[in-house]
Amino acid sequence: MTMDQGVGRPVANPMVLGIVREIAGVADAWRIPAVRRGTFAGLLILVGSLTPAFLPDVNPFVDVPLLGWLQTVPGRILATAVLMAGVLLMLDSWLRLRPRAGRPQPTRHILWLWSLPLLLAPPLFSRDAYSYAGQGRIVHIGLDPYRYGPAAIAEQYSQNVDPMWLYTPAPYGPLQLQIQHLIVDVAGPNHPYAAAVAMRLPALIGVALIAFLLPRIASRFGYDMGLTTWFAVLNPLVVMHLVGGAHNDALMLGLMVLGIYLAVEKRPWLAAVAIAVAGSVKAPGLVAILIVAALEARRRKGRVPTVPEVFRELTRVGGACVAAFLAITIVCGLGLGWLGALGVPGAVRSVLSPVTVVGMGLENLLTWLQVPNTLDTTVTVVQRIGQVLGILLCARIAWRLGPVAPLRALAWVVTIIVVTGPVVHPWYLIWAGLFLGVTEGTRFWPSRVMVWVTAGLVVYSTVDSAFRNGALALGVTAALALAWIALGHDRDLDREQDPIRVATLGRWATLKTWWAILQTTATAGGPLRREEPLAVEMLHADDRPPAAVRGTRDARRSTAEAVDAATSESRLTPPS
Repeated sequence: MTMDQGVGRPVANPMVLGIVREIAGVADAWRIPAVRRGTFAGLLILVGSLTPAFLPDVNPFVDVPLLGWLQTVPGRILATAVLMAGVLLMLDSWLRLRPRAGRPQPTRHILWLWSLPLLLAPPLFSRDAYSYAGQGRIVHIGLDPYRYGPAAIAEQYSQNVDPMWLYTPAPYGPLQLQIQHLIVDVAGPNHPYAAAVAMRLPALIGVALIAFLLPRIASRFGYDMGLTTWFAVLNPLVVMHLVGGAHNDALMLGLMVLGIYLAVEKRPWLAAVAIAVAGSVKAPGLVAILIVAALEARRRKGRVPTVPEVFRELTRVGGACVAAFLAITIVCGLGLGWLGALGVPGAVRSVLSPVTVVGMGLENLLTWLQVPNTLDTTVTVVQRIGQVLGILLCARIAWRLGPVAPLRALAWVVTIIVVTGPVVHPWYLIWAGLFLGVTEGTRFWPSRVMVWVTAGLVVYSTVDSAFRNGALALGVTAALALAWIALGHDRDLDREQDPIRVATLGRWATLKTWWAILQTTATAGGPLRREEPLAVEMLHADDRPPAAVRGTRDARRSTAEAVDAATSESRLTPPS
């Protein structure tokens, strides 16, 4: 406690006040039935995860009476059914929390409740955390993690690693490897399972940064905080893969969000350092420096900057980012070997990667046609073509969209990086969903697609875990149930988000209305290129309009969205 000098009464410590507010927020969230169902879903996932699908052969639950039975064949089938029920219930709870009129706004406190049961679970839906522990052990014994895979240590830390990564070097940045090294040192040489579970700690830091800062960024850019929280923070993929799976993508994304927030708060140099730290966890985090440069150019010019002006700022803040990254690399003492290991994830043929699937299909066709020397090389060539096209498309978006709408540009650049990459995991698509959930959450069809992609990836993870437990039939059943749940909610979507589609359904006025929309879009520079309402945030505090005006829903809409709404309200009569 401190004393207020003017009055002489005690003033609570800001940290204590923050903790009290969080507890009060959790208590308020607990009153929502869907939140309680989601928390119960987390408990079901916890119980269903105590099987060989997620646990190592040597684990602390083998000799526990009931938990040990879950690792037998009958127990694995029952546990798989429990896990499926938990996943189904969590997806249903999330969809029931979609922001609508008359519903309470979703908050980050819901994430704390949903994540709490998973803190005690083994790494979920992936064995990457065991790889992290093995790589940390490699650093501990003095080997180069960029040359040797976990198989080189030939001890407990290598026994739980997924075979596909057993002989591959680490593709992560030097800071991430030193974090893994620290956790392994604390866990000790005989506790690889504890080390793997502890890899959840840095992931939780990243998730906390996302939960606290991303809605604030959305508000500062004029986007809907409620939809941002629902799409990006409470998304089941965040709970299942970032919290449950303990992936280091969570820390990378959290540091990217921190860098963007610092840039919005007019602290570009600190933002550059935060982005450098994100890049030292995983290299894709460095792409966020683009938005830092665009925001700084806009702040300096007081208007939408030109591309050369953004490029000049990029040389300044980008130089600071590179300097910070090199300093981190030197301090970590692992060198730049990660550059040569960036292609390690591409060694796996991912069925979620569009370019890899195309390459595999073309390879099978050429093999059927008996074309010589096509095995393996075909997929590699198609992957490289996809990456080149992705780079060109990212450059185009950054050039055209970056100065006008930097956050939307970042969202689509990250999406293209993921989609055109040689390997795609379900948690990779969280990179895209995090920022698309901010910029596209209020648009009817993009939000609808994101909901279906979320449901599809939940299905994928569910079937994969069922297959590991030898209960594929249960996985297929759960997949059908997940599709049924998503379809039911899809039919009940809030059609007021797209009043033109609803009001003109089945009318000849549809073509005329959409022609007007296309004309408006053409004059505004395209639906993606509409300007983000950043001008208010770039002004000095004395020049800003009143908060009551800035905080209204209409004031936060972008130019094209406001025109769309005005067109629908003036020409059409929305349903009651």
